Amino acid sequence: MIGALVRGAMRQPLLLIGAVLLTALFGVRCFQNLPVEAFPDVSDTQATIITLYEGHAAEEVEKQVTIPVEIGLAGLPHAVKMNSHTQFGLSYLVVTFDDAADPNVLRQQILERLRDVNLPDGVTPDLQPPQTAIGEIYRYRIEGPKGSDSRDLRTTEDWVVERRLRLVPGVADVVVYGGKELEYEVNPDLRKLRDHNITLTQLFQAVQRANSNSGGGAVAQGDQQYLLRGLGLFRDWRDIGEVVIAEKNGVPTRVKDVATVARGNAPQQGIIGVNDKDDEVSGIVILRKGENPSVVLDGVKTAVEELNASGLPPGVKIVPYYDRSWLINRTLHTVFHNLVEGALLVAAVLWLFLGNLRAALIVAGVIPLALLSTFIGLTFVGLPANLLSLGSMDFGILVDGAVIVVENIFVQLGLRKANESAQNVVARAT
Repeated sequence: MIGALVRGAMRQPLLLIGAVLLTALFGVRCFQNLPVEAFPDVSDTQATIITLYEGHAAEEVEKQVTIPVEIGLAGLPHAVKMNSHTQFGLSYLVVTFDDAADPNVLRQQILERLRDVNLPDGVTPDLQPPQTAIGEIYRYRIEGPKGSDSRDLRTTEDWVVERRLRLVPGVADVVVYGGKELEYEVNPDLRKLRDHNITLTQLFQAVQRANSNSGGGAVAQGDQQYLLRGLGLFRDWRDIGEVVIAEKNGVPTRVKDVATVARGNAPQQGIIGVNDKDDEVSGIVILRKGENPSVVLDGVKTAVEELNASGLPPGVKIVPYYDRSWLINRTLHTVFHNLVEGALLVAAVLWLFLGNLRAALIVAGVIPLALLSTFIGLTFVGLPANLLSLGSMDFGILVDGAVIVVENIFVQLGLRKANESAQNVVARAT
């Protein structure tokens, strides 16, 4: 059968050359669309549920949050194990699934079950984005002019930078560290509260009710109709002081009459220092599981360039200090460098021993064709290209067969009879 195949190929050389070129072009096309990673993602399929129950001890969080969530998620299809961690004000639950699970389906099932879990008022479980431990692909700092406040930099990060980076396709999350998180503080004066006969509860409720808009009806006047609505959203932190708490004999008591309103920050749980700066703002871009890191990184870097050009306040800029593009390019360089070295070494050795340059080039040509065929196989299987999947292709094993066949062909051609055709000799030798 092999002899007939070889004879047919030799009778139709243009067809054979076309098939080889078509395979090579298809391999190049597959490589262009193939996700390229620096290293393989061997992590399990997991779902992380985080629930905040602020101000409560770990024992209360365990009884009222962690255990009900565990019971609600028990028996999920394809679930292998469930691990939980509870601390002050926080419940952390990780569900691990087998390889047969569909991440999108299991996340939908988890959200459906979480809706039926009985939790304390105001407590809502949060399902983390689909990400893995190796999803950190980009790190950056927010730098401002000399003497800038980290609170302003953190505000720019939360409301400008993070929102823009989340719009990049393939980004699962943006995690922010450092800086002071802006808050508006209302500090009541207990003596003034007593003098105005106002309780702390009244003060809290007044502030909560004030920051909202309200809808109204419609009023007809002639042939026109006017829509009514009440605007109550705060436009500035000073508007908080104008909120009316109560009134007595037509005289209103406002927040600023019994309390002081000022800009503050939430209690810091940690800081980030760089060189001589003790309080920096830093962010990490997390890759969504299954996305192409090279494509996502290009989108992230484009967004950063746009923000640095015109999207940030004067003097503020984004400075990256970790970019996985270098590691991905280094991986590809290693693979292709080994490919070129292997092809040249094989060609040199064959030319030295066989004394025929054409034979050496034929054997060396097997290596790039095998690599392109690998890209085709990875595309059909659905695996990304990384140092492990590409490195598993052993050049020595690939070349061995070609060396033996070509060497035998040359030996048989040297021993062929005068009336025997070259096609029969090549077919028999193969």
